[in-house]
Amino acid sequence: MPRLAPSLFRQARKQISPFAPLLLPVCRTLDSTANELRWIKEHVNSTDSLVPRKLRIWQACLKREKGIPLQYILGNQPFGPLDILCKPSVLIPRPETESIITHLTTLLPFSSSPLKILDLCAGTGCIPLLIASLLPSTSQTLGVDITPLAISLSRQNLSHNISLSHLPLSASKSITFTKSDIFSPSFLSSLPFSPGELDILTSNPPYISPAGFNKNTERSVRLYEPKLALVPDVKLGKGYDCPPEDVFYARLLEIVSVLQPKRVLFEVGDVEQARRVAEMVVRGGELKNYAGTVEIWRDDPEGEEKERISLRNNGEEVEVKGRGNGRGVYFWRKDC
Repeated sequence: MPRLAPSLFRQARKQISPFAPLLLPVCRTLDSTANELRWIKEHVNSTDSLVPRKLRIWQACLKREKGIPLQYILGNQPFGPLDILCKPSVLIPRPETESIITHLTTLLPFSSSPLKILDLCAGTGCIPLLIASLLPSTSQTLGVDITPLAISLSRQNLSHNISLSHLPLSASKSITFTKSDIFSPSFLSSLPFSPGELDILTSNPPYISPAGFNKNTERSVRLYEPKLALVPDVKLGKGYDCPPEDVFYARLLEIVSVLQPKRVLFEVGDVEQARRVAEMVVRGGELKNYAGTVEIWRDDPEGEEKERISLRNNGEEVEVKGRGNGRGVYFWRKDC
């Protein structure tokens, strides 16, 4: 990363605020620095404290200077119409996730019948909560995560967004979050869904390799966001014939083969990983009901750009939709 010129720090102090030079090294530009400082000031102004206002702003800027994500400092992140609370040890929602989940909801045919939705590796709960906010017919939604902190936060987000009227009061009964290990042999038997009745299965699982985590992720991600939510435990790979970063997809497809949901969307790291996951779907003997339906979505799947890429295991082609990086693998049951 190139060094910033001293003159840029002088500009930040003169044109924006004496606090701005603290933010500049992480923001990199004057515009971004001004935006973050404005959000910090808005946060300080909207919260009560006995600590003087300027001191609180300075403390927040010092945290940001260290690389602590702004969402952890402010305590929230906008996500579609929702306000998602954010806390350390739970992964911060990304705009790309919002984009592909929003697009998913536009593909569902109108139905007055209630929908049943399962989200695995739920984190903050942002995915099932966003779906519920965009699809008012949702009747039974279950989010699953392995960490108690994530489950606690997802429940807080449910209550928080109901209190803000971003979700209907009925969501308190129709949406639940539970702690469970999707790799547990008893996991499937613990679910309240029978095979074939699930409308949507979604997951944003850990999908980064150990090497990729050390080389390719941002410093603030490596230092402050939970590695457990980003990098699969190498011990989970035993018994699966795939790269260690793909092991969650192998397990998720086992779950899909049993539950036979109507529509499935997995978030992925890039196009190459999306291709590997698509190949896993195509060659899965228990996934024949999804044959020929696999698509790869980019960050903005609503873009008009489309291309086709060949899968390596059999030469079958799948469509790649949208603009940006590879972000999702979507497939649906042929009878839907």
